[in-house]
Amino acid sequence: MVSRPDSVDDSSSSMLLATVVNPAGLTLAKTVTPDRVPAFASVGLGASPSWHAFAIDQTGIAFSDEVGVVGDQRIRIDLDARVDVDPTLSWAPGEFFTLTGDPVPQCARGTLRRVVAELADVGLRATVGHELEFVLVAPDGTPLPSAPWTPYGAAGLLEYEGFVRDVLASCRAAGILVEQLHPEHARRQFEVSLGPADPVTAADQLVLTRVLIGRLAREHGLRASFSPKPFVDEAGCGAHQHVSFHRDDRPLLSGGTGVAGMTPDGEHAVAGILDAVLELQGVLCGSVVSGLRMLPGQWAGAHVCWGVENREAAIRLVRADTEGDTSAVAAHADTSGMRGRGANVEVKITDPSANVYFATAAILGVAAAGIERKATLPPEVGVDPGTRPVGERTLLSTEQSDVVDRMEVSPLLRGILGDPAVDALVAVRRYEVVHFPDHTPEALTERFRLAWSV
Repeated sequence: MVSRPDSVDDSSSSMLLATVVNPAGLTLAKTVTPDRVPAFASVGLGASPSWHAFAIDQTGIAFSDEVGVVGDQRIRIDLDARVDVDPTLSWAPGEFFTLTGDPVPQCARGTLRRVVAELADVGLRATVGHELEFVLVAPDGTPLPSAPWTPYGAAGLLEYEGFVRDVLASCRAAGILVEQLHPEHARRQFEVSLGPADPVTAADQLVLTRVLIGRLAREHGLRASFSPKPFVDEAGCGAHQHVSFHRDDRPLLSGGTGVAGMTPDGEHAVAGILDAVLELQGVLCGSVVSGLRMLPGQWAGAHVCWGVENREAAIRLVRADTEGDTSAVAAHADTSGMRGRGANVEVKITDPSANVYFATAAILGVAAAGIERKATLPPEVGVDPGTRPVGERTLLSTEQSDVVDRMEVSPLLRGILGDPAVDALVAVRRYEVVHFPDHTPEALTERFRLAWSV
C-alpha cells in the first residue's frame, strides 16, 4: 500500500525523483525538493489523465472515451519503496489516484498490487526476477564507432569497463541485487539480471535500474537504447521475466512428481501462461517495433510452445539446481527468477517497450487462471521448434495490428487488468499502428531507438 509520511527524513538528498510508467511503456516523472516530499506522499501531485495516453512518437496523445483533456488526477509516491540513489538524489515509485483518493484503474502499479493481493487470497505467492537487455549508442542515437566485439566476449566488457563498474556500484548502493551483467549478442549490447523479489518490488527495481543505466550512460557520453529492436540488422532487446510460484511456502515448479518435476498446480500455471500467450503479446511486446524482434532464431521466444531450457520457446522452464531434493531448504530455495535459486518459468517474449507492472500483472493473472481451471499442459518441445514440421509449429505474430486486435477482445486480459487498463493499452498501441503503418523496418528502428530511453 502507498505509505503515508508519518516520519520523513529528507536530509540525505536535495531532490526526489518519482516515476510512473504509462501504457506505452514510457517512464514519466516529477521531481520535488525535500520540503515537498510529505505532500507528494499524502495528497499527491496533480497530473492530467493524458499521462496514460502519451505515445512513443514524442508528440501524439492516444485519447479515448475515458482518457481526455478533462479531469485531473493525483500521483502519490510510496515512501516505503524510496531509495537514496546518491547524496543529492532519491527515487520513489508513484501511483495514480482520483481527487477523492480512489485508485485510478489505468494505473499500472496499482493494478499489479491488486493482482498480487488476489493471488494471496487464493493462497498463491509469486516471486519475480527480471533480465533487461539494452544497447549503448551515441548521444544522438546513432551507432557508436566500430570497436572489438564478440558476442558475450571479454573485449566488449572491457571496452566499457568504466560504465559497467558504475552500473554495478550504483545498483548495489540502491539496494538492487545484480545477479550478473554481461555483453550480449548484438554489438554494444548488454544484459543485466536482477535478483528475485516480490512482484511489485521487482518491477520497481527494474524501473530504477533503467533510470540508473540511463543516468550513467549520459555521464559516460553515451545513451542506452531500450528499444525492442535498436538496429534492424542486429539482435533485439528483451526484458525477460522469470516467475516462480508457491502455495503454503511450497514451490509449485519443483519438488513434484509431474513433468520436469513440477507439481500439478505448477503444470496448470505454465499451461495457463502458454494458453494465453497470443493474448499476452499485446501487453508484453505490443509496440510497433516489437514485431521486428519476434523472429525465429533470435532467442526471442517466437514459437508458441514451452520447453525445459529451450530458448526458442515462448515459455522456458528453468529447472531448480536442487531438483529432486524435497528438503525444506530446497523448497524455500525456489524463490528466484534466476538460475541457482530454484525452478522458475521464463516468459521470453517480454521486451523493454512493455509496461513492466502491467506485464507482470498479466503473467501472474493468466497463471492463476490456469491453476483455477486446471489447464492441461501440452507436451514439452525438447528441440529447436524451428526444426519441426511446418504443421507442428505456431509462431507469434509479427503484425502488430493483429496483436492489438487480440488484446482488445480478450475477456481473460480484461478480467485480470480491467477494462480501463486494457482500453488504455489498446489506445496507445493502436495509435502506433495507425500512424506508422508503412514505415520500413529501418525507419521504425531509427525513429524509435530512444523512445523508451530514460
